[in-house]
This record gives sequence, C-alpha cells and structure tokens, in this order.
Amino acid sequence: MYNPDYTEAILEKEIKWFEERKDRLPQSLQINAATRTSNLPQTVESLIRTLQSNKPNVVFAGYFHTLTQIHERLEEQGLN
Repeated sequence: MYNPDYTEAILEKEIKWFEERKDRLPQSLQINAATRTSNLPQTVESLIRTLQSNKPNVVFAGYFHTLTQIHERLEEQGLN
C-alpha cells in the first residue's frame, strides 16, 4: 500500500528484511504490471541507499513504495 508518510522506523524494518535475505534475491523481478528489473539486487541496493541518505518525506515516498512492492512480490513468490 502506498504510504507517503512512512517513518524512519518503518524504513529500518524494510531495510532489515532485505538485509536478511540479500543472498537469496532472484536476479530479476516483475515488480508490478509496468515495472520490471533485470538486476534486482542492484535495484534494492540503490533504493535503500537513496532512502537512507534522505530523511523520510513525501519526495522519496515513491522509492519507498517501490521497495515495499518488491517485498510483497518476493513474499508472494515464497521468499520469507
């Protein structure tokens, strides 16, 4: 779900989830109907780096939304 008011705590929870699974990420992923990445590990790393270097705010909410969509797709595929 899109959340323009994400917090530092929510962001850290997402980052922790990805850090615990970074060695099991698939190479590519269809994130949504319009978005596909052929290098998921690099995409996740870039999103996290951008979000960590900026305080949570509405300007970067789209980056956070993409990261949470990736999380949801991976869980749908059985990555827990």
